[in-house]
Amino acid sequence: MTDLNDNFKDTLKPTFFMDYEHPLIQEKVRELTHGIPEKDDISKAVKLFYFVRDKIKYSVKNARESYNKENWKSSLTLKRGFGFCIPKSILLVSLARAVGIPSKLHYVDIVNHMTSERLKKDMGSNLFIFHGFVELYLNGKWVEANCAFDKELCMRKNFPWVDFNGIKDGLFASTNKDGKPFVEYIKDRGIYNDAPHQKIMQTWAKEYPKRYNNNGKPI
Repeated sequence: MTDLNDNFKDTLKPTFFMDYEHPLIQEKVRELTHGIPEKDDISKAVKLFYFVRDKIKYSVKNARESYNKENWKSSLTLKRGFGFCIPKSILLVSLARAVGIPSKLHYVDIVNHMTSERLKKDMGSNLFIFHGFVELYLNGKWVEANCAFDKELCMRKNFPWVDFNGIKDGLFASTNKDGKPFVEYIKDRGIYNDAPHQKIMQTWAKEYPKRYNNNGKPI
């Protein structure tokens, strides 16, 4: 387990969203990290990453219920077995904190040039505002990890999947294997120790006026 000082306290705390004291989270981290040496944070982080990436399927079907904070709780995402980028990243942070790895959330705006026409029509664009991924403190530095798209989805859609070894950042590629544009990073929204739910809801209401009202509820 990482040796910590006061600067890391807020990156280890349970929160409303990162409810890692929940029995489901505790049971899952014991299962996933069984047999890994206590001080081997990198191996733990890699195991947790691939679990969230592939076993928690990427789906936006509950995204429009995000106005209800309960829908982003890590224990609920684990129980459901699916989620979009924000609840999946919250779950990875929650699992990491449960095993003593400092972790936080990072948000950016991205354009997914390979967004399906159905989703593009529903969103009104292919701009994803407050797309979420994770930063983990491993071997003395912060490493970025994007666990949003599961490998099965990537293979089906011809997306390049994200791999993660705990040493180098694992983020979306700019092109797919055919050289076609994939993800373009547009704006950095900042790093947070907890999910900025109200800020995200207010921003979505402003930027997606045809989809959300002023309270962030779907229209």
